[in-house]
Amino acid sequence: MPSRVIAPAGLHKHPGGSSNNSSTTASPAAPSGETPREYGVESEERHRSTKHILDNADNPEGGKESQAELKADDLAATPRHRILFYRRAKPHYGFTNFSAHPVWYNGKRYPTSEHLFQSFKFQGNRPDLAELIRTCGERPSAAFNAARKYQPQVRSDWFKVNVEKMDETIYHKFTQHKDLKKELLDTGDAELVEVSEDSDKDSFWGIGPDGQGRNELGKALERLRTRLRGD
Repeated sequence: MPSRVIAPAGLHKHPGGSSNNSSTTASPAAPSGETPREYGVESEERHRSTKHILDNADNPEGGKESQAELKADDLAATPRHRILFYRRAKPHYGFTNFSAHPVWYNGKRYPTSEHLFQSFKFQGNRPDLAELIRTCGERPSAAFNAARKYQPQVRSDWFKVNVEKMDETIYHKFTQHKDLKKELLDTGDAELVEVSEDSDKDSFWGIGPDGQGRNELGKALERLRTRLRGD
């Protein structure tokens, strides 16, 4: 199925309906682009910038700098394509931690990458709870719910290492499933954005209800894409 590409513009909630907190997913559909007012302001500012550069083009002292400034301005004004992911019935569901792709880590099988990610909250601190999460059931929501139940036992430095652990989680997932690796590499240089229509909470792993969230899962996937290209 072709990628859903759209020209621009935690708490995970499982797309099946149950709340799914990977440590902190997204909400209403991402904004499709700038509003006409925003676009108009940007265009006006760019016009003034370009006029300034052209007015000084004959200045031998500032010619090269002006050309470089114009080139940078052109690049900055060129938007990246966006690929949205999250919904089970939509393309790139495998980019979420909810897809049915088992992951092997340290010789043990985790039913989904969500199980591995949630278990990281307790590995090294409460290995018994990490193992409970690994074996709590096949559904990713089961792993999330188990981790939430034992929230007071989460390692104290979790919010310092959670992004690093997400990087580690998806590395194992995508290197163990060649179809996912190809799918990720085939996205080119598109911006990868986690967005759902039914979550109003996650502005960390996704873009949140206002579309201004951090999108840390999308960024992690882009880092992984760059890493895989170098391997």
